[in-house]
Amino acid sequence: MKKLSMILTFLVIFGSSAIGHTSEERVVFEGTFERGNTILEKAVSSKKTGNHGNGTPVTQVKNFSGSSGEATLKVCNGVGVEKISSAIISINGNIVLGSSTFNQNVGCIEKMVNLDGGDNILAVLLKSKPGGKVSIEISQPDSDDTDGYPYKLNATISVETKPFKPYGGIAVSHLGDFVYVTNYVDSGTVSVINTATNTEIDTGPITVGSLPVGISIEPNNALYAYVANSGSGTVSVINTALNTVAATINVGISPNGISVTPDGLHAYVSDLWNGKVYVIDTVNNILIDTDTITVGGYPFGISVSPMGGRAYVTDYFFGKVYVIDTASNTLIDTDPSTPDIDPIAVGIAPWGISVTPDGARAYVANSGSGTVSVIDTVSNTLIDTDPSTPDIDPITVGSEPAGISVTPNGAYAYVNNSGDGTVSVIDTASNTLIDTDPNTEDIIDPITVGNQPKGGIAVSPNGDVVYVGNYGNDDEDGTVSVIGF
Repeated sequence: MKKLSMILTFLVIFGSSAIGHTSEERVVFEGTFERGNTILEKAVSSKKTGNHGNGTPVTQVKNFSGSSGEATLKVCNGVGVEKISSAIISINGNIVLGSSTFNQNVGCIEKMVNLDGGDNILAVLLKSKPGGKVSIEISQPDSDDTDGYPYKLNATISVETKPFKPYGGIAVSHLGDFVYVTNYVDSGTVSVINTATNTEIDTGPITVGSLPVGISIEPNNALYAYVANSGSGTVSVINTALNTVAATINVGISPNGISVTPDGLHAYVSDLWNGKVYVIDTVNNILIDTDTITVGGYPFGISVSPMGGRAYVTDYFFGKVYVIDTASNTLIDTDPSTPDIDPIAVGIAPWGISVTPDGARAYVANSGSGTVSVIDTVSNTLIDTDPSTPDIDPITVGSEPAGISVTPNGAYAYVNNSGDGTVSVIDTASNTLIDTDPNTEDIIDPITVGNQPKGGIAVSPNGDVVYVGNYGNDDEDGTVSVIGF
């Protein structure tokens, strides 16, 4: 079994690079907590109760997945903001930092804590003037027999209810306990998979609109999942606690891609057949009363940056990516030297798109050219992944790449190649492919999954599992592949 380190090892084979990675520790939780008007209060209190946060100390709770055993807890006072006068931090109901040990005179504290295997609960109570912040990071060692990235097929999930045809949409809940998969052919349903057992839940699939494609779940609390139904011109809102449709929103002609903003308050929907992007107010489940964003062409994949300020939309027919300013809901001109509002030219038939957690890059799967383009989101220009050539090179992957998903730590991007039934793994530090099986010579191996995997791809919140929807032909497939260690 491969043992990884933070040092990159390059093996040059016939001009290609195979990269091995190891990491002695992995981050299982990373986040910032603020006294008053916190992200949590905005997403939950404001949306559900109308309370906008007045600075009153409230216990903020986050769930995360870890392994049983010791972990390193690092808590740091915010820089350039109001200092926290005291903090009480608990894990699974046990106080691990009290108000007497963390106060405004402390920069950072590190200590060892114990985690449970699977779900863990982090609770934070802050005292300060409104605006005080702390950052928290919890990390654990990688076990000796695992890689730093999921690299092998561990399971194939089938369902009893047919037809089960994943196409374009797959999403994991924020706790990683359920996977939601859109079923395109005939069924108009969403299947829900229990990740503990890798089986569909007993109640069966959820009936949504016709020909569902994209799906996106609220990032912070996962109370609702939003499904773009391309055949009925609607978005279905699924209550994930009940797994029933709570609302149906009329959206354009053929909504395909959908992405919820980090604060959970809006969803951006691409409409393939009328060249528009719609914005949904998720508090009231209505379209925002503003001019629809016209991008032109045939918008398909869409991804809102985890930083929240931009949305990126692929134009499938014309090989472009449009950039939307989410504050004004207007297009950004990526080339001010021309009189028009310019998108970014990428490869042929761009399908899926995924933005890194820091918002610095966007990865685009070009299904017609078998490549992945990398966008620098600061300059809105393409990154040259091979400076040894005169052109700006994308990353060559497998045949007909469809979906793409960046891991929560931003270190890897997973691409499902629908033309050859594989998943390619990209190292985002070097923008090169990883050889997932160094035992074979002269080949950079992808991961073999099911037949025609164009049913979306999603990484679990802890980065340990990758789920791939296999659309298949006729009755040959209709499964979900599970990639792990």
